[in-house]
Amino acid sequence: MMSVDQRPHDVRFGLLADLCYRLGERQRCTSMLVHPKAGESVLWVPGAAWPRRWLGVAAVDYRGRWLYTFGGQWCAAGDVAETAARVAWTAGVR
Repeated sequence: MMSVDQRPHDVRFGLLADLCYRLGERQRCTSMLVHPKAGESVLWVPGAAWPRRWLGVAAVDYRGRWLYTFGGQWCAAGDVAETAARVAWTAGVR
């Protein structure tokens, strides 16, 4: 949940940074957090299969509820461990 003094960009970056850390720590999954000068942050996860395809993970505010979206799926932002496991599985890292 976002507090009144937080900007959506800051919340989004924080959520993606938490997921990036959890992917590396628990899932042994490489990821790259991109925070462009213009636009929104996104987390990129390389697929395990060749040719390598990248899975994009976004954090979105949907009707006041923060969600992670990736590969046609979504997870509540409150459960980072579950999301990390699902993202790693979707990217083919098992």
